[in-house]
Amino acid sequence: MIEMRAVVEVPGGYVELSGRMTQDDVGTALAAIAGYVVGVDAEPGPEQLRALLAEEMIVMAGGLSVLDTTTGVRIVPGCCAGLESWRDWALFLDGEVPWLGHSPAPGVELTADVVRLWQDEDAQEPPSCEIPLADLPGHLRGVRRDLDAFLWLVRTWAPHGMGEDLAARFDEDFAVSAPL
Repeated sequence: MIEMRAVVEVPGGYVELSGRMTQDDVGTALAAIAGYVVGVDAEPGPEQLRALLAEEMIVMAGGLSVLDTTTGVRIVPGCCAGLESWRDWALFLDGEVPWLGHSPAPGVELTADVVRLWQDEDAQEPPSCEIPLADLPGHLRGVRRDLDAFLWLVRTWAPHGMGEDLAARFDEDFAVSAPL
């Protein structure tokens, strides 16, 4: 079975953005996002979040992660991939391949009915994750539900009374509530 999740890069790995996050996970994600956009030298806390809100556009190191629960194969976004481009995965439905990052760049093979992914395009050998194209819209709707739930947690748990403003900006810059 294939699972697709929105992830943000944090020191040492990734945090999945969803309604299943703990308050600490939300804080870690917000700190990573603010650090990525504003800079790690910015003082953590309310000033960093205010600076984040003042940015022209919020971007996040991360993207979509794919897990084949049967084989245990996981594909994570390549370097410089951004969660703001999560909707680009719908390009597969039009026969196009979106940019998924680099170093290593995920390998992609697109056939008439399957997207096959490897973590590294230079090592395209089994194991891989295979996503039937017919299932992709459902996976993207699931990602959208998870991101919507993340926005609710941001509204609820963001410090210093900035929850509504942060959630609104994330929704705008990541097109969470826009129709798929």
